[in-house]
Amino acid sequence: MRVKSTSENLSRRVTSGRMRGRHYILIAGLLVAALGAAALGVHASSAAPIRTGTASSTLDKTFSCRVRTQHYIDLSAATNAPPVNNQPQPGGLFLTTVTKTRKVNNTLETLTQVSLQASKNSLRIDTKTCSPVKQQIPLKPKGVSGPITVTPSLFGHDNEQCGTAGRVLIRLKVTSTNHTPTHALLAIRNQNASHRAVAFYNWTPHKVNVYIGGTCHSLS
Repeated sequence: MRVKSTSENLSRRVTSGRMRGRHYILIAGLLVAALGAAALGVHASSAAPIRTGTASSTLDKTFSCRVRTQHYIDLSAATNAPPVNNQPQPGGLFLTTVTKTRKVNNTLETLTQVSLQASKNSLRIDTKTCSPVKQQIPLKPKGVSGPITVTPSLFGHDNEQCGTAGRVLIRLKVTSTNHTPTHALLAIRNQNASHRAVAFYNWTPHKVNVYIGGTCHSLS
């Protein structure tokens, strides 16, 4: 599987809106103004914050997640962006496997199954959709192409949509300091006989490396 160059990635982002149409995801922790003209919208989560310790701590868990009947998931990642109206714009990592929404102040928000940001108590996992399992999958980009590198000055964000089996296994390893995520690894594989790799993310607030399988395409 060929690794895409930076120029190819840039070209893919310029043309994706024309070639595939526009796809809008509502994302709660990121303001559209901070990310330029990209249609990111607002991520939200109904799950309670997951507390990961008082100083430095690490959470490493694997989950089995239900997927939409159309068999696809949405993935979004972003780095820290400059403040907007003196409000910080923390980077984040978001996974949506099913369609859950809620209405807040006449705005329809899409609820994510996994979400975290570079802000305190932001780590959330929808355990009604994603059940913890003992099985583990590798935390490495094996079987996927990349990386697509995202920094505050290079793209700033990345959105992917990936075809999957009826369920996926996800392994999430998050390092936090004072309840604030500082580093995350996210591996996603189909939960079927093949266990084919879907995507892999190596996220920090200042840099994200994105690795994607052949069923993924960019929505950025």
